[in-house]
Amino acid sequence: MGTRIATDGQWRFPAAEALPNKFITCLTTYEDKRFFYHPGIDPVAIIRAVRLNSKANKVVSGGSTITMQLARIARGNPNRSVYEKLVEICWAFYLESVYSKKEILNLYASHAPFGGNVVGVETAAWRYFGRDVSDLSWAESATLAVLPNSPALIHPGRNREQLKKKRDRLLLLLRDRGTFDEMEYELACLEPLPEAPVSLPNEAPHLLERLAVKARGTKIHTSVRHRLQKQTREIVERYAKQYSSNHIYNLAAIVGDVETGEVLAYVGNASYNSDDRKGNSVDIITSSRSTGSILKPFLYAGMLHDGMILPSTLISDVPLNINGFMPQNYNKTFYGAVPAHRAIERSLNVPLVRMLSRYNTGRFMTLLKQWGMTTLRFSEEHYGAALILGGAEGTLWDLSGMYASMARTLVHYRAYNGRYNPGDIHPLTPFPTTGDDPVASIIDKRLRDKSSLSVASIWFTFEAMSALNRPEEEADWQQFESMKQIAWKTGTSYGGRDAWAIGVTPRYVVGVWVGNASGEGRPGLTGVGNAAPVLFDIFSLLPESHWFDIPYDELERTAVCRSSGHKAASVCEPVDTIYIPRSGLNSSLCPYHQLVHLSQDGQFRVNSSCESIDRIITRPWFVLPPSQAYYYRNYHIDYIPLPPIKPGCEQEPSRQLDIIYPEHHSTLYLPKGFSGEYEKFVFKAAHTRPEAAIYWHVDDDYLGETMENHQIVCQISAGKHLLTLIDSWGNQRKILFEVKSRD
Repeated sequence: MGTRIATDGQWRFPAAEALPNKFITCLTTYEDKRFFYHPGIDPVAIIRAVRLNSKANKVVSGGSTITMQLARIARGNPNRSVYEKLVEICWAFYLESVYSKKEILNLYASHAPFGGNVVGVETAAWRYFGRDVSDLSWAESATLAVLPNSPALIHPGRNREQLKKKRDRLLLLLRDRGTFDEMEYELACLEPLPEAPVSLPNEAPHLLERLAVKARGTKIHTSVRHRLQKQTREIVERYAKQYSSNHIYNLAAIVGDVETGEVLAYVGNASYNSDDRKGNSVDIITSSRSTGSILKPFLYAGMLHDGMILPSTLISDVPLNINGFMPQNYNKTFYGAVPAHRAIERSLNVPLVRMLSRYNTGRFMTLLKQWGMTTLRFSEEHYGAALILGGAEGTLWDLSGMYASMARTLVHYRAYNGRYNPGDIHPLTPFPTTGDDPVASIIDKRLRDKSSLSVASIWFTFEAMSALNRPEEEADWQQFESMKQIAWKTGTSYGGRDAWAIGVTPRYVVGVWVGNASGEGRPGLTGVGNAAPVLFDIFSLLPESHWFDIPYDELERTAVCRSSGHKAASVCEPVDTIYIPRSGLNSSLCPYHQLVHLSQDGQFRVNSSCESIDRIITRPWFVLPPSQAYYYRNYHIDYIPLPPIKPGCEQEPSRQLDIIYPEHHSTLYLPKGFSGEYEKFVFKAAHTRPEAAIYWHVDDDYLGETMENHQIVCQISAGKHLLTLIDSWGNQRKILFEVKSRD
């Protein structure tokens, strides 16, 4: 997968556990043909060396065995002398008494010089031939076998003929010994010598840097799949090149196995060896980045688990002001009220902020930490309601592991017969898992009857995440319509700095991040526009799997109001009987349906003060609060507002008037224009009766009257104020608000 050079500038792999027979045969034939029979020294070789050296009147043969050469390497390769030779002999006897022949061969082959800064046969095989030593041919093995004796011969610009003669001479010896036949010998001699050293693999550079911090100098076995890693990296590089035209230079992706949590592909960044001024050496997978909307499914699941909502419960989507914090949906519009699952599908910000305010930020932080988020280092006051919109930072490592844990919990639920294993909630791991102690019985002491998220809440969350409806920001979501079923969520941080996409199936989790490591935002950078295409291309590499089983044991068939998504009240119609999480039985009844008394023709609301009881028709009516109805009716042509009250009837005590902006106890900041001058506020209200007039007052000052479209422009000074609205029939609404200056 990848290597790093040693601190002394040498390419040196850890000692090999075993050598292939082909290389052993070549090495012992060339260096020490009686290696397996002598006790560390070879008397025959020594006598031959003495005779040859005396005849030549110089050293032409050393007579050293492989064991003696290992002793010399271990002692730092001292200068050759008679004394040093005697020391080597003593060490050889010692090594033979301590290590087996196989161990001595492995040690020698792992520490012998192979030319340049290459040490060890496994390193040499990769450096000169680009593959493992076990995959070498006879000619290649013979080339490496002759190098420790003359490592300088490997220089690509010289000594080529000498190296080839040595190799071919060894091949001839092997042929004469019957190792292979004449044809194999001739073909081996025709094989070319290695040219310039081959670049060593670098398929997972960021993962290697991460793991080597604590394991330098060792061989690291990871769970990463080589083919998938290469394919994933190719996808990342392709998209990174495409996005660079918009000055988006960094992209990371991770693939994990849901069952084991093993990392199958790890691309910490694109173009690792490119210009590092673009931040490509940064491992984005472990870097903390603004989460955008990627945490929203956990809030949805948490509220389902606690029975605070049902999947289709209507959530208010009208302007919101929390101490000056005014969240906006991506398209800057409001829908009045949306089903909770639709808020997740379309990643609507305002409904999710309202949901978090109800759920509680501190409680949500606890849930996130339980499921593996390690980057929440500050108090809930620090994050506030912005936590759900990217106010916190998270890592692709943590978040992918959290989604995998949700999937794992859901997958195991049936196997555990409706029980939970807390051990299923764990981060991803880059190492192979052993699975030594699996849960083998439903009475296993590790199993629990409850979890911080029920499988019902997880299943409904994944159903919402797998829906094809996506927000307007994600205009290209239709291109994914034909893909396999995947629960996926995107996120975009403020200012286009971070684009996220995380998807999960019962078998795999894939996480993608796109942006700039420097934190520079780019126009048009979004989760679906940039991260989701990478996500789905990676999923196309993975085998398809069945969808999650429906956890019927934690569901109940219940009558639900079709209009509001709440449990049906007695006056609700129409009603659907559907499955909901069992915890949802504790949720509230529909608050939006009420019985309305109408005239015979249904055109007016009446009461006993103006109509005889026998002429009054009573019907259930779906009624939203005025502020919600103001936006809701623009997107629901079937929404019918309440009929007006018949002239002459006494007014019913109802909330017909509502203030949309500002909210009660909100904090407003004086707006500044491009000129630096303070601009005016635009206040909004809604009334159930289209013919109503509204009279606006701030403190003791009259601002004016509005009809139909109830908006008024006003200049408000800094300080605390009372806003009072009165309609044509004397109904009043009052709120307190405060105006501050940012100066």
